[in-house]
Amino acid sequence: MATIFDVAEKAGVSITTVSRALNGYPDVNEETRKRVADVAAALNYYPSAAARSLRGKRTNTIVFAPHLRAHTESEPFFKEFTGALALACFKHDLSLLATAADTAKETRALYRALAGSRRADGIIIADVTPQDERIALLQEIDIPFVAFGRTSNYTDLSYPFVDVDGAAGVRAVVAHLYKQGHRRMSYLSGPLDTSYALHRYSGYQEALRRYGLAEDPRLVQRDLQGRDETQAVVARLFALPRDEYPTAIVCSSDRLALHVLNIMQEQGLAVGRAPGQIAVTGFDDLPFAAYLRPPLTTVRQPIDTTCAALLDVLGLLMKNTEPAIVPESRPGVTWVGPQQILLEPELIIRDSA
Repeated sequence: MATIFDVAEKAGVSITTVSRALNGYPDVNEETRKRVADVAAALNYYPSAAARSLRGKRTNTIVFAPHLRAHTESEPFFKEFTGALALACFKHDLSLLATAADTAKETRALYRALAGSRRADGIIIADVTPQDERIALLQEIDIPFVAFGRTSNYTDLSYPFVDVDGAAGVRAVVAHLYKQGHRRMSYLSGPLDTSYALHRYSGYQEALRRYGLAEDPRLVQRDLQGRDETQAVVARLFALPRDEYPTAIVCSSDRLALHVLNIMQEQGLAVGRAPGQIAVTGFDDLPFAAYLRPPLTTVRQPIDTTCAALLDVLGLLMKNTEPAIVPESRPGVTWVGPQQILLEPELIIRDSA
């Protein structure tokens, strides 16, 4: 493996000149810079990231630290999200370190270790809970961080966050179904131990109130964590009298909607938008949603925009700067504070509703 000494010898310059040429210092003339760069490329030499970090006191590494949970309904989304975040980091010349902890004690130890070791410049947390203790901990440790999600207190702007407006997404679903003539709309959800799950459920409740519809406890089921539980719930829904069972099922995730579609089809229940069929919707717009039969009506989370926004906010914090005023919002992007962004999801209408 080539070293900086090899490059200096072949280029006929000092190792200091090699370092300054490859790191963009302005006191190296272009001819020398080009010669050094050509030699480095020929020898397959790259400057040490660790050495650059020590000089600049930056690691150019960020940590993605979602909270590890027992339930699996959110797994497909976070697999997609982690890949998109890694690509966004690459475009920003950042490295991404993904890690997780599943207890409060492990979380405290993890964050303190990261801050003490200087292995990363900032942290992105996810799976935010209604009263998330990690936010106060990170503020205490004083390491730059941004939350993907909000706590249950919508008006708390004391911490940096980027969130997708889940309540607005579900309100759009219910509005679409209402316009199609549906009045008995069931709501199926995973556990309500995350803020995004609560926000989506609140969107369902808000939409029902808007249209003067009462929430029927028989049509609402929370804490679903797998196919077997979902199958039992679907069976109960359609064991109701014909004029009382739902004409539409609103699911809090695409994975849950996938279970519902498969179960209903196995039971001979027709899914779709035609008269007499049961409408089914999801949330996330994962890649498989468009290829289900029928293709799934769902709410698209703007994953790429979310990743870019997270890095925008975290970048400001890592530079210890923030806008003097709230930046002007773009379509679908609302700055609710100097370090807080709320993104609007998009209703994607397909044949399942």
